[in-house]
Amino acid sequence: MSEIKEEVKAMPYECEGKWVGLEHAALTVYTLHPEFRGNTLLVYAYLLKNYNRSKGYSFPSFDDMVLQLNLSRDVISDSIATMRKLEMINAFKRGRRKSHAYTFNKLIEDEVEFISRFKEAIPNYEKKLALRQKMEQKKAEFDLLIPVESENPI
Repeated sequence: MSEIKEEVKAMPYECEGKWVGLEHAALTVYTLHPEFRGNTLLVYAYLLKNYNRSKGYSFPSFDDMVLQLNLSRDVISDSIATMRKLEMINAFKRGRRKSHAYTFNKLIEDEVEFISRFKEAIPNYEKKLALRQKMEQKKAEFDLLIPVESENPI
């Protein structure tokens, strides 16, 4: 009996290998926080990659993360602390060896809700708004330089 492969719709190309899904908010909303760095996102993605659905948590060792991510233990530890502070994950000890394990929380998807919860993100949010306004103004000025014969040439 042949296996029927389910089509991967999340990737922009055919993907035979494994992939990790990442919520949009992790790439946009959480980056407003001054302690959230690129390495934080990398460690978050790695924890997601190692999520064990049957156990309900992720439990890669620090040694695995050091080897696979090419990051120091301190950077990994700081990234985990940031994710815990931002309530992205929960960390707990498990087993006899008391190794670390992680569960995931639903991310905040709205920027205004995020900055109301994490006030230290307000300056970055304001910078983003100012930059967006400046970009829109430059675009409007540029559009005025290009003469348009009609709105719909067809």
